[in-house]
Amino acid sequence: MVFTGEENSLLRVIGTFGPTTAALLLTGNKEGLHGIVKLLKPFLIWRVGFFWYIFSFLSTAVLSLLSIWIYLSCNGNRLMFNDPRKLYLIIPVFIYILVFSVTGEETGWRGFALPALQQKYGALKSSVIIGCIWGFWHLPLFYIEGNFHQNIPFWLFILQDVALSVVITWIYNNTGGSLLLIHLFHAASNTTLGVLPVLPMDTGGDILPLYITCALLTLTALGIIISENLAKSAARFHGKHVRKRNF
Repeated sequence: MVFTGEENSLLRVIGTFGPTTAALLLTGNKEGLHGIVKLLKPFLIWRVGFFWYIFSFLSTAVLSLLSIWIYLSCNGNRLMFNDPRKLYLIIPVFIYILVFSVTGEETGWRGFALPALQQKYGALKSSVIIGCIWGFWHLPLFYIEGNFHQNIPFWLFILQDVALSVVITWIYNNTGGSLLLIHLFHAASNTTLGVLPVLPMDTGGDILPLYITCALLTLTALGIIISENLAKSAARFHGKHVRKRNF
């Protein structure tokens, strides 16, 4: 697509499934069918507590709405929201993103890479490593004419992916490694950014709402890191076992 200068939905979907395809091939080559079953088994982890479903579905929407409120309060400009009568479209958009986008990524990022990295580097370093690779994996989209990524500073996109990676690792570790919850969070986040006026293509080219959203997301990631470290310090003080996967 970079060479032709044109978007192609088939090529985009094929590219999107790179991480999951790589995870399946590498696991199958090393561990066979048993390894692939083990890799995909976390999709069945669904008894994780109601809070994690609420957080996965709504946290990005709350951050985005808060950033829009801050933007409107400080700026005074108006943003064009989608027609409320078309809210039902959120469901098919969510399903499309889940099936044709997120499914192609997360088995690779969080199903294959994250558990292996955490064994060696712990939660925070693993999140940063995956976040950087995840961000650079999107790099070709910034060179495709007409793609909305061209309107986003690449450094801001990397920061967003590192912060998101911290949040996703936190969800993963607190849900027993549930790939189901990771997929729901990722799909809900992408759907939210496609529905609310945060991206430049939905704000008349104004990138400030996205800056505010990324700032709030970064603060959320920092809050998770701080709270996890405080909990770890408290556990050590009381002589309790500290999980290696803690931040």
